[in-house]
Amino acid sequence: MSRKEIEFRPGFPPISIDVIDVESIACHWHEALEVVWVLSGEIYLKESNMPYNLKPGDVYVVNYNETHKISAVNGRATVVFLHFDFHYFTKYIPNLHEISYEHYCFSNNLDVNESLVECHEYIKELYPLLEQEKPDKGLIMRIEPLAHSFIQHLIDTFQYTFYKKSGDTYRAAIDKSANLSQDQLRRLHRLTHYIYMNSNNKLTLDDVAESVFYSKFYVSHFIKKAYGLSFQETLCLSRVTISERLLIGTDFTMDNIAAMTGFSTRNQYCQQFKKWHGITPSRYRKENSPNNPDNTDLVFPSDYESAKRKMLFADNVKPENADL
Repeated sequence: MSRKEIEFRPGFPPISIDVIDVESIACHWHEALEVVWVLSGEIYLKESNMPYNLKPGDVYVVNYNETHKISAVNGRATVVFLHFDFHYFTKYIPNLHEISYEHYCFSNNLDVNESLVECHEYIKELYPLLEQEKPDKGLIMRIEPLAHSFIQHLIDTFQYTFYKKSGDTYRAAIDKSANLSQDQLRRLHRLTHYIYMNSNNKLTLDDVAESVFYSKFYVSHFIKKAYGLSFQETLCLSRVTISERLLIGTDFTMDNIAAMTGFSTRNQYCQQFKKWHGITPSRYRKENSPNNPDNTDLVFPSDYESAKRKMLFADNVKPENADL
């Protein structure tokens, strides 16, 4: 099993912040929204099929239940990991479970340095509050609005994913130039979330159109224009993404995984997996298995005072755009 449970302190809102010196973190997923802030050093982070090199000052949002792994580029890196129980915070943002996040590093026209510094400030303000000895009503009333504001800031900065053709495959990008309205963004999130949640079924474009009360012609063109993928490509990507957890968290055969995720045959599954990952599902399983000695956690947590100093020192580090 490669699902990692997040422990939240009893009596506090379900948020955790840890400052860790990282050499490597094995491929895993968790039922929480994860925010990564690189304080020093560089890390290589791979979420699903997308690789990133993150530098000091960079902030990255890992999607709920999505497989990811991390390694330091040279030696060790100091990283802040913040986790939210997104189920809890849907009371403030009802569509929170539908939103997918993407990294800013692909944008050609978006300067997010100021926004990243705001992310740093939110984390630095939350950290000492969450480290208090005992929760009380006043403390909780300070933490919850701050956490709500931070999540909304993350949504405003990172919520819009767009896929661009790159050779024979696609790469994820943030494309603010499309200028989607808030209503269109919510519609896009509803559509892609519905496809993801129902992708194990024999889902058709008619089914999706009926779920949002639009014509299938409109839905088909809207998804392609706003998301960059056709309906069928979106469906296959959802199935491949879900299959990653089955590959590293179970002993199911490829035939079983193909059937469970909605592919008609094993061959179709393997073909689509290789399209998005560049490797076969069996190789992915081998490389990311919990039994693989090269897929391990090598981490060294910081104590509270040391963590505070590292965060304050990071104020002097100017965020840099990450590289693919």
